[in-house]
Amino acid sequence: MAAKIFLVLGLVITLLGVVMTSLGGNSLAELEDYEMDVEGMSVWSNSDGSTDYTYSGEEMYVMVRDDVRCDTFTLTMKNETDVNHYQNDECTEDGEKPYSFEDDPKGWYHMGTISWWDYNYGEYTINSSADVELVPMWAVIGDVATEVAGGVAGLFGGFVFACCGISFMILGGIFALTLKPTNKPQVNMAQGSSGFTTSTSTVSNFTSTTPSKEDELASWDESES
Repeated sequence: MAAKIFLVLGLVITLLGVVMTSLGGNSLAELEDYEMDVEGMSVWSNSDGSTDYTYSGEEMYVMVRDDVRCDTFTLTMKNETDVNHYQNDECTEDGEKPYSFEDDPKGWYHMGTISWWDYNYGEYTINSSADVELVPMWAVIGDVATEVAGGVAGLFGGFVFACCGISFMILGGIFALTLKPTNKPQVNMAQGSSGFTTSTSTVSNFTSTTPSKEDELASWDESES
């Protein structure tokens, strides 16, 4: 019984480990096609006509729709000093797209980055030639890191489960080969007229014979004579 339990348990754990490893590998493979959720992760947008912006002091990706030409897009971010430090990233030779457009999410261009190197925390006014979504760089990094952690955890956890399952199956095989079933003594009981009885038979080497009447008469005659 122990051997069967270990074999079945080992098989179940091994299959679970294989599934976890497969899911973890798929999660890591999907990172190649990762795309940030621009609108979902955006912390500020001027699509409603807003211009006032409170800068939190972290790196911000400037994202615009992919129907905006790189060489015609302009953005200024100023405070009371009236000094703009923002600059677009380099454009392709034809000026249509940002140079690194191949890494951008579908439907969007990353035109540049508002950096804490250039701006301090505070109130600013943003003016741009097209609608803008500002996405925190660390939010994107955290999202990617979560996907990576999930994939690695799946791979590692699946590997551990598979190893444990294989170990259980090996133990089950060892038990199956080494543990022999115990032969229990068989008791036969016979039921008599008044209940259950047991009987024993004995064999004797001695035999006795009873003399016949003729022998007794012959012996009597001999004694009288």
